[in-house]
Amino acid sequence: MTTPIDIPAHERGVVRVFALSMTDAEARTLSENPNAIAEALGVDTPLDANHLELFPITDLEGVGLAGYLNEGAGVPLEALGRDRGKLDKLGGWVLVLFSLAFEDRATTLRPASNLTLIGTYGETRTDYSAEDTLTSEAAKPYTAPPDTVKKRPSDAAMSGRVAMLVLLLLALFTYVFIRMAG
Repeated sequence: MTTPIDIPAHERGVVRVFALSMTDAEARTLSENPNAIAEALGVDTPLDANHLELFPITDLEGVGLAGYLNEGAGVPLEALGRDRGKLDKLGGWVLVLFSLAFEDRATTLRPASNLTLIGTYGETRTDYSAEDTLTSEAAKPYTAPPDTVKKRPSDAAMSGRVAMLVLLLLALFTYVFIRMAG
């Protein structure tokens, strides 16, 4: 076991990269079982397998691990800065662990000795703040024109009303004629 790593509840936007010191067969077996990954990380609760990746570095040929983290995981190059050379020189298998794998739970990682934390990086976060505020008259609340003009009913609505009146009168006349005949 190595030094424990505390993960706060509701953590977002953090990527942790672990190097695996094991054979290809062991790593492949580990990659096929998310519960085994949780066990190797020393976590008692299951991890969301949709938010972790375990793969051989050779899968990143032409891109490299630093390029993958930047382009594929949204980690800015500035965050990778001093680790960039170390990331590109890694060989074997790596585990890329995203914050959402912990499902908003506070967790403490106690990685096995064959897992080495290479780095913890923050993802690029979207800035939802607006720089300019709207100042036009139309942007203010309740600026729609008041409904002061009463709209005239459409021709179709008027035709329907006339037809209904004629049907009521015909029904009334039919009722009167039946009563008089009977």
